[in-house]
Amino acid sequence: MLRLVLVLTTCFVSFMAQASSSMDEEVPIILREPAMEMPKPMVEARGRIDSFIDNKTLRVITTASDWYIGEMVAIESQTPSVGIVGFVEVTGIENKQDGTYELICELQRQSRMNFIQIGDQVMHLDLSSENNRYKGTTDLIIKKGTKETSSKYKPLFTQGIAVGETAETLWEDEFLITWFGQVNYGWKEWLTVSSIIPADILGAYNATIKSRLYQSASNNFAGGLNFARIPNENRSTLNLNIYWDSISSESVVSHTLLSVALFSFEDAANATAIKSLGTSSFQTGYEFILDNWDRVLLGPSYNFESKAVGGYLSYVKIWDQFHLSFSLNSTDITSLKYAPEDGYYLLFDAYWRF
Repeated sequence: MLRLVLVLTTCFVSFMAQASSSMDEEVPIILREPAMEMPKPMVEARGRIDSFIDNKTLRVITTASDWYIGEMVAIESQTPSVGIVGFVEVTGIENKQDGTYELICELQRQSRMNFIQIGDQVMHLDLSSENNRYKGTTDLIIKKGTKETSSKYKPLFTQGIAVGETAETLWEDEFLITWFGQVNYGWKEWLTVSSIIPADILGAYNATIKSRLYQSASNNFAGGLNFARIPNENRSTLNLNIYWDSISSESVVSHTLLSVALFSFEDAANATAIKSLGTSSFQTGYEFILDNWDRVLLGPSYNFESKAVGGYLSYVKIWDQFHLSFSLNSTDITSLKYAPEDGYYLLFDAYWRF
């Protein structure tokens, strides 16, 4: 069982060794990180929505004084068990004679399944760790926040080594490190570079770049190249990757990956379990976001070299930085073999994002 679990982790290096021997603009949610030094906010400070000025502007009454113009704050529903339903930007603050404060807030993002009502609470929100009031939904994914933002609330950068990456790039200066030694770094907000360090040490030099090409509130397109050198030979692999993510509903994100092999090697057809390693493939799938922000992933794939239909079913458990996933994968759903080359196999994956 241990060999089967680790087989995909070692597949990249082993194949190298064998070859040598043979819609609308997205509004970023900036959590409390003001440019100038300001007093530490009262995390439990709240305000009550008193009225609607127009379809995007709210009037909030509060007794707390630690709000500032331009900050993004959350709206929590007064309905029990609903939790956070949207974000607003504070655009005006007025000190009233009775000691209260009147906030003018502009709506930025809202859950499509829950209405904002008079009586709902505006509040500072700490998303550096798990918050039970912040329930999983595609509308509330944090696409831009502070370095302290928990990975639970970020879009997935990768679905695992067997499934492949999404169209998301890492945030600038952010790292994602896998347990088998792949290091991913956000060079820019729109550009991520990666390499598997143990393979580099063994002479199987490799590198991946991924660049965001277009992003809106519902769609994300990215393109990239994956390069790998065959040790002791004058051959290398080069794959062109096209990624597309699309929000399908409040709880579902669809992922599409097209990988085209521009250069390959003789035994590449035996490495179809690893996307973008010398073979061409097409894959679609769905990411289901649970209330606790864990993910369930499933979908089919097709490899053009082996002419086989595969697929995957995976559960991803996410903590503030650590991700752990367990998956059932197939490179050929018609085969009853228990093998990663042309059948079924189990896999676990672990990585840190910080």
